[in-house]
Amino acid sequence: MVDALKDVTVLSKGGLFTNEDALSLASQNPGAALRMLNMEISQFGGYRRIGGYASYDDTYGTVTGVGQVIGLWILDGTPYAARRNDGDYTGSLGANPFTTSSGSATITVAHTSHGLAVSDRVIFSGSSAVNGITPNDVEMTVASVVDANSYTVTFTSNASGAGSGGGSSVTFKYFDVSAAKAHSLGANPFVVTNGSATITVTHTAHGLSVGNYVTFSGSSAVGGITPNSVEMKIVTVADANTYTVSFTSAATSSATGGGSSITAKYSQYYTIWKYTTSGWTRVHSFRSSIGLSKIRHSFNSFTGTESVIICDGVNTPSKFDGTTFSEHTTGDDASPLGAKFSTDFRNHQFYGGFPSSNIGPNKLLFSEPNTDNRFRTASASGTINVGFDITGIAKFRDALYVFGKDKIKKVTGSGSSDFAAAEVTNNIGCIATDSIIEIGGDVLFLASDGIRPIQGTARIGDVELETISKPVQQLLQSLPDTHDLDDMSSVVIRNKSQFRYFFPKTTTSAADTAGIIGGLRFADRRVGWEFGELLGIRAFVATSGLINNVEVVLHGDGSGEVFKQESGNTFNTADVTSVYATPFLYFDSTERRKVFQHIALFTRPEGSSTINLGIAYDWDDPNTPNPSTYSLTTAGALARYTTTGATYDASFTFDGSSSPVLETNVQGSGRAISLVVTSTGTQAPYGISGFSITYQDAGYR
Repeated sequence: MVDALKDVTVLSKGGLFTNEDALSLASQNPGAALRMLNMEISQFGGYRRIGGYASYDDTYGTVTGVGQVIGLWILDGTPYAARRNDGDYTGSLGANPFTTSSGSATITVAHTSHGLAVSDRVIFSGSSAVNGITPNDVEMTVASVVDANSYTVTFTSNASGAGSGGGSSVTFKYFDVSAAKAHSLGANPFVVTNGSATITVTHTAHGLSVGNYVTFSGSSAVGGITPNSVEMKIVTVADANTYTVSFTSAATSSATGGGSSITAKYSQYYTIWKYTTSGWTRVHSFRSSIGLSKIRHSFNSFTGTESVIICDGVNTPSKFDGTTFSEHTTGDDASPLGAKFSTDFRNHQFYGGFPSSNIGPNKLLFSEPNTDNRFRTASASGTINVGFDITGIAKFRDALYVFGKDKIKKVTGSGSSDFAAAEVTNNIGCIATDSIIEIGGDVLFLASDGIRPIQGTARIGDVELETISKPVQQLLQSLPDTHDLDDMSSVVIRNKSQFRYFFPKTTTSAADTAGIIGGLRFADRRVGWEFGELLGIRAFVATSGLINNVEVVLHGDGSGEVFKQESGNTFNTADVTSVYATPFLYFDSTERRKVFQHIALFTRPEGSSTINLGIAYDWDDPNTPNPSTYSLTTAGALARYTTTGATYDASFTFDGSSSPVLETNVQGSGRAISLVVTSTGTQAPYGISGFSITYQDAGYR
């Protein structure tokens, strides 16, 4: 009978819960999710399937070099990226290798078996003056190739005389663009062991060190793996002729092999590139990449112009203001060599993450006031020993917070004369440097027990630390066991009050790369965090910023390409899979059976989409039959006055989709019901604001 039917309407909100008991979740938070994959908080209420990502530039999306993108930022509306060089190399020249002509900037270089070509780039070190010029630490381009053992370059000024010189300790390094400069290996140089990803390489007089990168070409399979065209890191160096590398997968048998025509290219340096509409333009080359996995950045405006401070954990920090690139000084009372991260605070630049060979992992170095690259004690520079290894730093209100893996301190004061570090907590810390983000007037970080904020309370000088990610605690606690947290990246999408954590692995494809999405929900005069899972975005580095006054979200992947998120309907042409599974709703009684009649999904489509509605009864009891999946199709999308070419036709329906409410009659009965809304494909995103369920009580079993 009609009057026996009941309707229940639920608003979609609450986000993912992985560790809440089923009964409490259904009763207290029915619009939450047992599974929330590639869904975000909608700005219009409910949840929204996230947008896709595509190459930032279809023609010039890939940054020149080899391996993953290791640095990415936006400065003054322009993207910058860093990547290791493909096959660069260092070595020594013979005595007095330079020949000059009076009044000319051309230098002829004696360089046995150089293998260089016109337009290749080379830089010399250890050079002494020759006829009034010193070709030292200046990047130059090969102007002509005389023969296999000599070439010419053009210096920045003219020589005052003719003749040869330069000294007996001249070294070179160059960025390789030619296969001719690849290093040949002997026959069958690889030894592998069953079940291990380690490859022992025989390579005569290799000259490599632990932390170098090498890429082999011409390799055949050995022991079930093929180490070809894959950049690998040197793990150990046994002797001058042998080293080991780690491959992306384990060998399936023990063997020696690889073939007889194998060559190797070295990646000893990295280059910083600036995006232009005609391609990536070189900003600076020849920064060592030995032992380097990631470049971190911060910004300051000490000079009145916004500049980016670049820290890579290997070299001295550097600075770029959009025009001039400069290395920080190492000749003061302290050197910032090897700093991993940096931020400005109280008109000083602070640096941390130093190796033990320099300042040490437990100390902060701060610059002189209103500069970022001078470190003279007499001019108000100095160090602060916080007493633990520092994993990250962040400004918040009137303090600089210093994180260890299980400790936090804060630095307060107005300058070098009264900087002091005070304890915040002695049992909570940050386990992942790149999890530290500023969002929603707060600073978030990943601790061993989940995502925590640093939030000032009403009590002066107090700090409140609480876990905001308890709904997904189970999910987050598994990450340190399955991922190298040094590889993670994060990004803030400010116009959505949203952040994304990405957990890429060099051995995992983009399709299988996991992540976490968090967003602020403003509802019922309250603000709260909601979470979901990401799957399919392999971001080794990520950033966001304004380009042409529009917020843009970028990430760099393992193949060297820069992608734009929130772009298109696909993950770089791949299907996007989304899931929203509701709790098992039992409507006041866990024992009374219900006959379900009708379900309506309230949607906000952004184009034509096919949404699959699955139904599960009785907490997935295998003895309760479930109906087949229902296929629901949206038609059209919002037409806006700002949409170019929008018309009142089948493509655009004014004031929304022609079918914003997707309805279907359903079959089956049970004591509880869960809706599982899924989509897979290249269709447009869509929102789900809520759902309505019509059912009839069928009594007790």
